[in-house]
Amino acid sequence: MQLPPNTILGRYEILSRLGVGGMGEVYLARDTKLERQVALKILPPEVATNEERMRRFTQEAKAAAALNHPNIAHIYEIGEASGTHFIAMEYVEGVTLNQRIREKATLSKLLKYLIQVAEGLAKAHKAGIVHRDLKPDNIMIARDGYAKILDFGLAKLIEPQRSHGSQSSSSGEMETAILAQHSTPGMIMGTVGYMSPEQAQGNVRDIDHRSDIFSFGCILYEVVTGQKAFAGKDPLDSLHKIVHSPTPQIHELSPDAPLDLQRIVRRCLAKEPDKRYQSIKDVAIELDELRQELKDHAALEYSAQPYAPSDGVDSDSLVAIASGTHSTAETTRADITRPSSSAEYVVSGIKSHKKGVAAVLAGLVLAAAGIGLVIYKFWHKTDARGSSITIKRLTGNGKISRAAISPDGKFLAYVENEGGRQSLWVKQISTNSSVPIVAPATVERISDLKFTPDGSFVYFTGTNSAHPTTTIFRVPTLGGSLAQVVSNAFSTDISPDGKQLVFGRWNAPTAETAWFVANADGSNERKLTSLSKTLFFSGAIAWSPDGKLLACGVGNDEKTERRQTIGIVNVADGSLKEISDYKWDAVE
Repeated sequence: MQLPPNTILGRYEILSRLGVGGMGEVYLARDTKLERQVALKILPPEVATNEERMRRFTQEAKAAAALNHPNIAHIYEIGEASGTHFIAMEYVEGVTLNQRIREKATLSKLLKYLIQVAEGLAKAHKAGIVHRDLKPDNIMIARDGYAKILDFGLAKLIEPQRSHGSQSSSSGEMETAILAQHSTPGMIMGTVGYMSPEQAQGNVRDIDHRSDIFSFGCILYEVVTGQKAFAGKDPLDSLHKIVHSPTPQIHELSPDAPLDLQRIVRRCLAKEPDKRYQSIKDVAIELDELRQELKDHAALEYSAQPYAPSDGVDSDSLVAIASGTHSTAETTRADITRPSSSAEYVVSGIKSHKKGVAAVLAGLVLAAAGIGLVIYKFWHKTDARGSSITIKRLTGNGKISRAAISPDGKFLAYVENEGGRQSLWVKQISTNSSVPIVAPATVERISDLKFTPDGSFVYFTGTNSAHPTTTIFRVPTLGGSLAQVVSNAFSTDISPDGKQLVFGRWNAPTAETAWFVANADGSNERKLTSLSKTLFFSGAIAWSPDGKLLACGVGNDEKTERRQTIGIVNVADGSLKEISDYKWDAVE
């Protein structure tokens, strides 16, 4: 029976129903003692009386509660009130990965989410916990851009132990030995389409962390192609394909996908566990390297794009600009806007204008001579601005995720990731010496690093056990007491005079996002402006140099829109104005 709003279960007040899953109904509730929103997973009475289901319910709470990682939803409590059994867990504000896939988010962004998922799984596997029901609907993308793994309800516990005389694997994960299982032999547990072959055959005693790696491969395939890896006409057909069909090829559906992606997917989806990756951490490392290569390649292609004509310039006019001649040969707009290198574009233009080849070549010779003259004059200028640029490497351990330089250029603040734990460091650039100012695991999900204008403090957002919702913290640049400034907030920036900060806040019941301004210590906060329904502030925020305006990202969740643009907020009156008609996938 569905619980109505305002129902009280112990210390929790039901606000609304979020959905229904295999382990029961899930509600948005308010923790009346700690004044925070939580997700309550409730077992129906007919299931609560089932000893096996209750055992798995309790197992989920104990297994997941032991995990502390920014990419795993936190478990707060398992309880019972008025005969109703429930588990209280972190409420993640956002959308599922499944929705992001259906919205056709960019491959780079989807890979970023999957890298975070892999990091969370690595933490669970190291603790001896297997998810066993990994799928896009069990992965939430929070509004701050972090992926969170939900629902370890089918988790199988395995005992971590080192083999005799062996050393740690390259990824740092411990080898595992399987414990006796309480699941019924031959019982299929998981979600059709994402379960491993050993799950599909009911071989529960053969399931370990490599089963999650297979499920991860299914999700990765879907992220790249938009289709399920083992889709069948019915569940039995899907199960048969998982066990017997060859590994699906990404290039059959996405021919432009990188070859490395096909290799990673193929190895994740190996039928035999011994032939898969033996560590999800290794998958995360390879995906991170691939994502960086894609970003570098995209930047290179962007810098090499040919001149893009406006609506008033046709294809023939464009060729005339390049060659100094004009032809009536027809070229389609698709040919003009298709991504290609400049050289490829010129060659294609020559091929389509055979009668003007000589003129084109002459034009190219003149252009080359002109470019050479420009380069000569540039390198022989007496202005030293171009010759004084130097590049200095500040970090090199490969564990840095975020960084910011103080306004005076003397200090670098950066986040270091080690074994799933984050710490905040400050480096004095002139001496190359670094000191930790926030110890490992004190705060997780560290983001939005900002120095005060005088460089004396570092502000940032994050969470910890005392502040499970995103909170703005402040710490002295050279180390000192960590102070909470504003709770329940996302994104922040410091005013140019250092006296104020701006921050965002999300109200789940009303679906409202708002910008607030407060004193630098968090006092005297006031709401500037807000958006609700399908419109929202995306999280990017920055003061103008004079402190009068704020630039921010404005998003739209309409099915036909789902894009973001740039808005300007007047600090004096809170008025909002969009300054661009162009829409991006994200404004960060």
